[in-house]
Amino acid sequence: MSEQNTKIVLLNQVAGPLFRELAEDLSKVWFPAFLYTGHSDTLLSTASVALTTKAAPGYDRRSNPKRLLSWVCYFFSSLWVTLRQPCSALLFIVSNPPFLGLLGLLFKLVRRQRYVLLVYDIYPDLLVEMGTLRKGMISKIWSEMNRIVLEQASLVFTIGEDMAHLLENSYDLSRTAPGHAVVIHNWCDVETIKPLAKRENPFAIEHNQVGKITVLYSGNMGNTHDIESILDVARELKDHGTIRFLFIGEGAKWSLVEKTKANEGLHNITLLPFQPEEVLSHSMATGDIGIVAYQPGTEACIVPSKTYYYMAAGLVPLVVSGKDTDLSRMLVENCCGMSVRSGNIDKLKSAILTLANDVELLKQYKVAARENAEQYFSRRNTGQYIDALNKYELIG
Repeated sequence: MSEQNTKIVLLNQVAGPLFRELAEDLSKVWFPAFLYTGHSDTLLSTASVALTTKAAPGYDRRSNPKRLLSWVCYFFSSLWVTLRQPCSALLFIVSNPPFLGLLGLLFKLVRRQRYVLLVYDIYPDLLVEMGTLRKGMISKIWSEMNRIVLEQASLVFTIGEDMAHLLENSYDLSRTAPGHAVVIHNWCDVETIKPLAKRENPFAIEHNQVGKITVLYSGNMGNTHDIESILDVARELKDHGTIRFLFIGEGAKWSLVEKTKANEGLHNITLLPFQPEEVLSHSMATGDIGIVAYQPGTEACIVPSKTYYYMAAGLVPLVVSGKDTDLSRMLVENCCGMSVRSGNIDKLKSAILTLANDVELLKQYKVAARENAEQYFSRRNTGQYIDALNKYELIG
């Protein structure tokens, strides 16, 4: 594939299943396309004449210094790789690393190259709300950098209404082609992730979840997630006969779960690392209730994509957050999920017990969750990106 013919260059250090599907679908319309990522599963599984993938430095989340170093390595390697692509190609840049948008700005200034941004997480707001970064000179410089990068973009995508409002209130997105942030919700491959009876599910059998009500937390256990509230409820329900808590993932709070389970003898908790991608359909379907836990203050800065996987697998999403979110409102309005406040352990326990003790209610919520996933949060959502890029004629 000739680099001189590339129509779209996609830069995402952690291009997981969702972004891989987006890249594949974009490449069907604008080919050849080029994806630069450090995500090993995507590098192994993406095979398309229209889409070329190249291995990049991976994302190392083991500590803040390692995370920063991996971001820097990806940024400069992306700079070199993009230099070899034609200036006519559209740059499609994701917000992680959080300063990757500077690359788009640089190429616009130097080569008049157009770029679009997909904002998955809003920095520095996320770090400030978590208390990791104080409001001061660094946050002001960072916000000013964002202002220039976002306002010079041809188009800014984001994944939730609350996130769009925060961006539009902070920056002048009227300068972009649409004049506002374009919201396109994340999705799940509903053909792969689907409900499966536990007695037919090898993962559920292996981890002793058959005949149990499984409260699943799957994904990153980082500082932006209220893992503490889930552990508090697990303590109170440790002697319950059928409710079990299943944690799957990694992150800064993984060790908290591990220590709590060991030190307090919480045998109702099963803790596992991230599973291979081919196991995901079985691990997701093992749950009955899926926890989505925001650390209070981060609600407008992120939208956990695990929610759509829960829904596709027929779980009942249970949002734990400091305030209402567009996600929690959607779940409650469509009667396919529940929402409680962070730190309100009694309400969280009550919600879990209500679903666990009422088989018919649990079934109704699970069916509704699956139906909503099929209708609103399937891979068809990639078509909204294609429509937006076509509408504003951003790819030649």
